Amino acid sequence: MKNYYLLIGLSLLACLVAQAEESDQPEFYAFRNGMPGLGYEKEALLLKELGYSGISQVSEKGPKLAKRIQAFRRHGLKVLSIYLTAEETPIDPDIYRALGEDGGMIELTVRKQITPKLIESIRQTVESAEKINVRVALYPHHGFTVATMPQAIDLADKVDHPNLGVMFNLCHFLINENEKDLERILERASPRLFSVSTNGADIDGKDWTTLIQPLDEGTFPQKRLLDALRKIGYSGPVTLQCFNIKGDKRAKLKRSISAWKVLLEDD
Repeated sequence: MKNYYLLIGLSLLACLVAQAEESDQPEFYAFRNGMPGLGYEKEALLLKELGYSGISQVSEKGPKLAKRIQAFRRHGLKVLSIYLTAEETPIDPDIYRALGEDGGMIELTVRKQITPKLIESIRQTVESAEKINVRVALYPHHGFTVATMPQAIDLADKVDHPNLGVMFNLCHFLINENEKDLERILERASPRLFSVSTNGADIDGKDWTTLIQPLDEGTFPQKRLLDALRKIGYSGPVTLQCFNIKGDKRAKLKRSISAWKVLLEDD
């Protein structure tokens, strides 16, 4: 009888440990640009079936954004972020207000020259977003004014608000910066790192065809990125960049999340 209760206790302990380990894993989202042209409900069902936490970098605004969020919420998924551009006037909160219900995020690119007026505009956007439970992350984008992680971090320091962070994007990092600096850049960004995007990529890739692939392709070692994130104590979301990936999008999404799960299991 004692052995019976011991076995039950060990079984319960194993379940608790497994649940704790699972809860420590980052949430994994798919960019909107990876969707195969379905409506909101079918997109949510597809991502739920495959095992994603939801969708990120959507473009809908106002009522359309709210409609998408409601559809995903019905299936237990989250709309993580909206993709917007900083202007010299603050962004109207009604554009992204619906994100606040689930604590979503604005991914903010900067294409214009950085002036005191632009900095103040970003600060006002960040303050307004904070009031409705929305965070803002500067999104370094190749070819834009803010194209690198150091540029994003420097701008975040100028704005100097706790609701403004930065987003690390592997493809933009590899095309603009030295891959050998990965760990150092992430460590520097760690106090402000709100989000991360990854995808299969070739370390020496020169264009989006080689720098944005399904997660199970490319020469860049994804475990290196995951290890670097864990070293700095990052516990935020990880998202899958899918821009311009050709072929069967459903199949590519399935392959990518399978690679993600294997990556976590191998850790």
